[in-house]
Amino acid sequence: MNRRLRGLGVPLAAAVLATAAVTTITTLRPVETGTTSPASPGEHGQAVVAAHRGSPGLAPEETLASYQRALAEGTDVLEGDVQLTADGELVLVHDDTLARTTDVETVFPERAQGLVGDFTLAEIKRLDAGSWFDPRFAGQRVPTVRELLNLNRGRAGLTLELKAPQNSPGVGAKLAEELRAAGLADGAVLRSGAYRVKVHSRNETALREFHAVAPKVQLAVLTGGEMLDDAALDALAGWTVGVFAHPRVTTAADIDRAHARGLKVFSDPVDSPAQIEMALHQRYDWVITNYPETALRVRAGKDAFPGPGAVLVDHVFPNPSGDDVQPETGEHVTLRNTTARPVDVSGHYVRDAASNLLRIGEGVTIQPGSLLRVYPGPGTDRPDAVYNGLSAGFLNNTGGDTVTLYSPRHRVLDTHSYIVP
Repeated sequence: MNRRLRGLGVPLAAAVLATAAVTTITTLRPVETGTTSPASPGEHGQAVVAAHRGSPGLAPEETLASYQRALAEGTDVLEGDVQLTADGELVLVHDDTLARTTDVETVFPERAQGLVGDFTLAEIKRLDAGSWFDPRFAGQRVPTVRELLNLNRGRAGLTLELKAPQNSPGVGAKLAEELRAAGLADGAVLRSGAYRVKVHSRNETALREFHAVAPKVQLAVLTGGEMLDDAALDALAGWTVGVFAHPRVTTAADIDRAHARGLKVFSDPVDSPAQIEMALHQRYDWVITNYPETALRVRAGKDAFPGPGAVLVDHVFPNPSGDDVQPETGEHVTLRNTTARPVDVSGHYVRDAASNLLRIGEGVTIQPGSLLRVYPGPGTDRPDAVYNGLSAGFLNNTGGDTVTLYSPRHRVLDTHSYIVP
């Protein structure tokens, strides 16, 4: 399969984007205000931790449950994607459509593939935005930006993306007006080093529209992947506060190049302890993650996961030769018992970055110091392998992905990132 990792930025044709931006916006870089200056990352990192769509490893993304969880975990920043409804209301939805994260196919079957902006707020509020993730979250709704502001009440900074503005004409100005009305457009820097609000987008025109109404709010062009070349960094330094990249394809020298131009570096989502540590050691300024509690623990020098890790993800085999779901040599996730005793893993499950699931049935035990292979496809269970009977694989073999192991009580036991050359 060649499924691009959701949330991982596309390596930029960035020089073109940045250069185009600087030709029309040369004085947009707001002056940072506030009593506390952002700390620079240190040996174990004073990096800002930003909760990507809330805490979507533990609650359905971009719902109030997800944001509430991230706040409870102590995140520095909440991230979200802003779009306009048909009647001009600001809602938080990542995709162009509502099909993946709501029950729109049931409620509005003939309109299921319609854009977010084809629906009124009242229609969107009829949709269940939680059951797709887990039945425990049935009844969660797509929130408005105002609902997020009311939930947050200044406890964390906000970083908001003007998402697909071609589908939401006027979204930049509308968001700016909302933030101004809430008293959040002053460009202040919080004690954590986060901005009170930062706005980013792939679309420079939308950022210009936003800036015209809220000129003090910090801006960033959403780039991502590899670090930009020097010319593109120079262009961005004229009007933005930072650049996006991923630590698996950058080095500390790349981060230094951005810092030398006064630019902060924001990570693409990093979820495993290993990749979080990579970002911290490379001196990324912001660590953006789907697992804020894990990132906060790693930043603090604590064990990444509370409690003993009896079972962890040993490795991932994402790209077999031939069919992804062939019984013996197809793609799979391998778990390892790290102890000298048998461990019952009945009811455990593995989730990837796109919320695809691999489940482990009842009566499955991993022997001491032994491996268990968990396959998406069909096959006959045996002591060292279990099968899910799916007709297609889903592990990302076009660059890499992250898989997370959960207990039956939905507690994160391990998160493992892998890279595919």
